[in-house]
Amino acid sequence: MKKLNLLAIRIDGGTQARVALNQNVVGEYAEHMKDGDIFPPVTVYYDGAEYWLADGFHRYFAVKALGQATIEAVVTPGTQEEAQLFAMGANKTRGLSMTYEDNRNIITLMLKHPVWGKWTNAEISRHIGVSKMTVGRVKASLEPQTEAKKPYSKPVKKSKESIGRPKDEEKVQELSDTVNDLSSENQLLKDKIAVGQWDASEIEKMDAAEVIAELREQVRVLEIDNKALRDSRDLFQTRNVDLMKTVKSLQAKLKK
Repeated sequence: MKKLNLLAIRIDGGTQARVALNQNVVGEYAEHMKDGDIFPPVTVYYDGAEYWLADGFHRYFAVKALGQATIEAVVTPGTQEEAQLFAMGANKTRGLSMTYEDNRNIITLMLKHPVWGKWTNAEISRHIGVSKMTVGRVKASLEPQTEAKKPYSKPVKKSKESIGRPKDEEKVQELSDTVNDLSSENQLLKDKIAVGQWDASEIEKMDAAEVIAELREQVRVLEIDNKALRDSRDLFQTRNVDLMKTVKSLQAKLKK
């Protein structure tokens, strides 16, 4: 940790992950600092030439508002881009919570990046501290809408010839895995709200409620599909047993 001159710290490198600073928070921090409260040091990345502020923008501007020239900083060797990536996940467990707009902005920036954009939804969600469904919804909103979203329709009844094909077994497993994943996602969101882990705004609460409702509906639909496929599999297995008995009976008659 070292003291850095505010003028030596770059704040113009896209390392500010928020859409905008909360000036009320800057003022509150400044008042607490004036009263002698000690704040954690800011996080800075040093690329050998420039110091890039990666975490602590509200603290930085609070110190500046007090007319002070220096600030305590934890300096980490790294590039401007590494500072950006760190900033995108810096507030998932501590500090001032990100707003819905902040998280959407971060997800969008990551999805459009040539490297981070290749990450899975799960990897992006873990880094930022949001749900995979949130990442998925933002990704979907960025994709060209070539076809209107079709409402769910009842699965077409399979013919006797198509029932029980091997691909049904794979589909059953795929749907089962999806149901489990969605159920876990649903429970995670409910747990976060229940234990008060979110210092949520009204927009965040509405977003969470919307996600939970979507998950419940998707689980319901997938369970219907899952049951239909399992029924098809069971019917196929029964028919297979009957056919095997017939084959054995014919083989026995031929031997005679």
